Amino acid sequence: WGGLFKKSAPFYAESYWYCMGGITFLMFIYLAISGIILAWLGPFWWLSSPVGQVIKASHYWSAQAFFFFLVLHLIRVWATGAYRGRRWVNWAIGATTLLLSLGENLFGLLARGDWESQFVSMHSNDMLFTEPFFFNLFSPANFTVDLTIHIALIPAIMFALIFAHVTLVRLQGIARPL
Repeated sequence: WGGLFKKSAPFYAESYWYCMGGITFLMFIYLAISGIILAWLGPFWWLSSPVGQVIKASHYWSAQAFFFFLVLHLIRVWATGAYRGRRWVNWAIGATTLLLSLGENLFGLLARGDWESQFVSMHSNDMLFTEPFFFNLFSPANFTVDLTIHIALIPAIMFALIFAHVTLVRLQGIARPL
């Protein structure tokens, strides 16, 4: 555990580009907190209350910021070659987190409960219905299943992957740039 909580950073990591992963993590934490509030108080609250609409909007925009900083983090890691050598496992964990984030974004869009979410769910269902694995997963009639996947299943997997990702970075240290 000694190397896990070491607080010093190398001189080359004292740049804004090296903060993108941390900002992405902060956006993930905010999404979890605002998502818990939205799930606790329910769709009627977030569709009818002005405070609920503000929290729902901030949840949406923080998800957009999450993707923005995640892509910047990906670009920085690629540009500095931080995926080289034994760090390829960390790169794979990060790439898996990115793919899960895209799925989380789709299920979040389906959970909004407006006309656009129903439109997207119908088209997603038509697109993926050719594969028997998905069944009618994206149907507007499966709102509870879609919401459960959005608020429980994918975030739990993402939290575990992010924890593994951060743990590996802390144990291996910050990679030197090319």
